[in-house]
Amino acid sequence: MSGGVAWALVGLGLGVVAVRRRSAAIALVTAQSALLGVGAFALTPRRSTEFLLASAALVAKAVLLAVLLGWSLARTREKLPVRDETPPILRFGLAVAIALGVTALVPAFGLEDRSSEQATVTLVAIGIATVVLRRATLFQVLGLLVAENGIALAATAVEGGMPLVIELGALFDVIVVAL
Repeated sequence: MSGGVAWALVGLGLGVVAVRRRSAAIALVTAQSALLGVGAFALTPRRSTEFLLASAALVAKAVLLAVLLGWSLARTREKLPVRDETPPILRFGLAVAIALGVTALVPAFGLEDRSSEQATVTLVAIGIATVVLRRATLFQVLGLLVAENGIALAATAVEGGMPLVIELGALFDVIVVAL
């Protein structure tokens, strides 16, 4: 996957940490999942038929996430916003610091290019930071989805791809959101 797409995924993940509105965070995770699916489709000419199916699963996951998370948002409207103790700029700064620290500590692990490795580790770190820094349950679920998108990025960036990991990750996302 190209470095630009991988780092756009990271930017969308950082947005989830910083935004206040649940609807905006849902839109960011949906866009991140859709971009990941489209990026995987761009790699299919050089890959197997199984990878084509896994790419389709990523796109289907993005659509299904949008529907399920939108439905969840509509059913759980809150009278008052859930206030996080940590201001958005501080959450953003902490997430960036955590991501940079983790990315600097993790050695190369064999993806097609170093940029994809760094973006993968950064996405997982941002997802974990989102779970830790946000109080609302929906934001914590979105943090898990961001981290899983990082794992899916790694599965698409490994030489030849890992379709089974992608499909299991998509199934995990749908189960988490449904629960």
